[in-house]
Amino acid sequence: SLVDRKHKIVRLFDPPYTADERYAGYIAGYGEGFRENGGQYSHGAIWLAMAAFRLGRHEDAWEILSMLLPQNHDLNRYAAEPFVLAADVYSAKGREGEAGWTWYTGSAGWYFRAVYEEMLGLKLVDGRLTVSPRLPAAFEKCGVQWTDSSGKVHRIAIDRHGIKVDGKDYD
Repeated sequence: SLVDRKHKIVRLFDPPYTADERYAGYIAGYGEGFRENGGQYSHGAIWLAMAAFRLGRHEDAWEILSMLLPQNHDLNRYAAEPFVLAADVYSAKGREGEAGWTWYTGSAGWYFRAVYEEMLGLKLVDGRLTVSPRLPAAFEKCGVQWTDSSGKVHRIAIDRHGIKVDGKDYD
């Protein structure tokens, strides 16, 4: 399975390429279970979560996003900053759950988009903010602030019953 719940890893593919196989490109240059070669490539894991939100599989999507957060790992094993989203996490034998390539902003940027655009459903289209949340059960309600192009701050409350913008109900 691509989702390894025990080690909190979402593999790019499984099994990894081995040195004995036909050359598969640069991926095969990484050892088995490292980076894209059968390890977690966080961009790909986030894209999987985004797809799950779009397919209505909100719980699966949130499970994937939660697995990516450093605080949900054994930080002694993770061996990276507990406040930085790693670009990859290893599945190699004996190194399961160990982070690599931290401070790589691409993963953090995609994570931000997955939460704001796919889970909270906040999208700016032609200068208008649309809100179409896909909240998993873990999020009974949440709130955000948005500043429009005129500088006006809007308070947006999202819960299981609907959406309120500046105290006014929306469907």
